[in-house]
Amino acid sequence: MIGPLVAGTIAPVDPFDPTTAVHQAEIAHAIARLSPNTLFGEATLALLNPSTRALGLIFVSQLQGALLGAPLPFDQSILLIWPQFSGLIAAMLLVYTIAYVVFQRQEIRA
Repeated sequence: MIGPLVAGTIAPVDPFDPTTAVHQAEIAHAIARLSPNTLFGEATLALLNPSTRALGLIFVSQLQGALLGAPLPFDQSILLIWPQFSGLIAAMLLVYTIAYVVFQRQEIRA
C-alpha cells in the first residue's frame, strides 16, 4: 500500500513525458517486492499459471516472437521465480538471525 505513495514522492510523473510514468511504476513495483506477501504472490502466480511470461511491466515490443498463450515449461517457470524465491529465503534467514542474536544477548537467570 505504501509503495505507490513512496514512488510518487521519489519519481513524480511528468504529464508530457510518458517514460516517467513507467519509471514510477518500476519503482513502486520494486518497493512492493520488499514485502514477503508480494514475493510469495508472484512466485505462486508464475508456478500455478504457466502462461505467465513476466512478473512486472512488459511492453508489446518485448512480446514479438513469443507464442501467446503457450505455457512455459516447469524449468522456465522456476527460472522466472528464482529472484522471488531467493528473496524469501534471504529474508527468513535475516529475521531468524536477528531474533537469535537478540535472544542470546538477553540475560536469563533461573
